Amino acid sequence: MSTHYLFTYGTLKSDQPEHAQHCLPPLSITPALACGDLWRLREGYPILQVEPELALLDASKDLLADWLAALETESKVTPPELDGKWIEGQLFEFPLEADSLKKMDAWENFIPGVKSVYQRRIIWVKDSDGTDRIAWAYVCYSPPNWATLLDETSW
Repeated sequence: MSTHYLFTYGTLKSDQPEHAQHCLPPLSITPALACGDLWRLREGYPILQVEPELALLDASKDLLADWLAALETESKVTPPELDGKWIEGQLFEFPLEADSLKKMDAWENFIPGVKSVYQRRIIWVKDSDGTDRIAWAYVCYSPPNWATLLDETSW
């Protein structure tokens, strides 16, 4: 069975009340880190700001093709030097199915090709072994004007 990964750092983490309501049960959950800055939106939710060079790909309407393209790119490139603040989160493993992120996309108000606060992108993360790998994440390149930068590395 082919699988893909989602890095979660906020309301979708397994210890959050929204997890059970908005996530399909993951095949596995492991600690992970992503390089970026954590912001709080005025609604109280976190958003992870990542540098554009840490993203391999923006999501399109074809999750399967996106993931396969990202895997091909991952095998051909060296991960960028990741320096900066490391944000703590979880790496969820899901079966590679076209609708496996559908409920989470809806929760994050994400529609491919539509401008929104959260964008689903494939980014570089470090897994629990410290290995660089790729994963989907709901992130932004620039936080909204009303967001507040957090000093914390965990939400």
